[in-house]
This record gives sequence, C-alpha cells and structure tokens, in this order.
Amino acid sequence: MEQQIQDLVASIRKEGIDNAKAEADRIIKEAKAQADAIVKEAEKERDKMIADAEKSIALEKSSSEATIRQAARDVSLSLKKSIEDEYSKILSAAISKEMHGANLVSIISSVLSGELSGKSVELPAEDLKALSEELSKTFASEIAAGLEFRPSQSVQAGFRISEKDGSGYIDVSAEKCQELLFPYLSDSLKSIL
Repeated sequence: MEQQIQDLVASIRKEGIDNAKAEADRIIKEAKAQADAIVKEAEKERDKMIADAEKSIALEKSSSEATIRQAARDVSLSLKKSIEDEYSKILSAAISKEMHGANLVSIISSVLSGELSGKSVELPAEDLKALSEELSKTFASEIAAGLEFRPSQSVQAGFRISEKDGSGYIDVSAEKCQELLFPYLSDSLKSIL
C-alpha cells in the first residue's frame, strides 16, 4: 500500500507539475501575445508620430517658402516704388528748373495762341515779380485785349491758364507736366526692373 501511496503521490505530483507547466506555458503565451500587441501598438503609434512630424515639417517648409516668396515680392515692389519715386523726383526737379525765368516766358508764348481775351495766367509769385517787365513787353497787345497775369499760391513752377469766368483751364504746372510725362518713363523703368 505504501507503494500505492507513493505512486499516487508521484502521480499527483506529476499531474501538478504538468498542470503548473501548462499554466506557465499559457501565461507565457499570453504575456508574449500581450507584448507583441503592445509592440505593434507602439510601432503603429511611432509610425503615426513620424508621419505627423513629416506632415508638420512639410507644412512648415511650405509656409516658410511662401513667406520667403512674399517677402521677396514685397522687397521687389518696395524697390520698384522707391525707384519710381526717385525718377519722379528727378523728373519733377528737371521740369521745375526749366519752368522758371526766361524759359517760362517762351513756354507761355508757345501755349498762348488764339483768343486770349477773358483769360488769366497764374504764375508763382516770385516768377511773376521777376518776369513782370518781360511779360508786359512780350504780351502787351494781349494784355490790352484782356489777358491778365496773376500770382498763384498753388502753382510752384510753371503756370496755369484759365478762363476768368472759371469755366476751364489749362494746367502747365511742373507737377502736372511731371504727372503726364511719368507714365512714358514707366515702360523704360519696367524694363530696367
């Protein structure tokens, strides 16, 4: 009987060990499956994070390139405007220089033709004062027919011929001439830019 008890104990022991081994194998298998699932999920999360980072980098790069293009365009437009402004100043100065003194009397003579009665010529006060004698000699008959020469606060260089009744005028001021001439310089300016 002792043998039977020993066999029974051995059998129980073997069965317990086999059960423990089976349980251990099952736990190990589950742990490996969980570990594999965790690794797969981590790899998926890693891939998603990398893809998001690449999208973010591409978006930031695209945004930076657009910002650089916009800045280059702004600089180009600013430079173009600065050059146009400088040309405008140079043109205005050149026209103003030519529309003073003896040149002014010659220009007025060229512009004044035809019916002059009922007209007035507005000049800068300094030019009117400096040229009054020459204007009186050159336009003596026109002045007798009703032409007037008056000082103007608004005309800095050049002159303005107007109807005394205010119905119309011809502006030959340096500012107006510069305004009219500048578009013709713009095409050459555009080709330079």
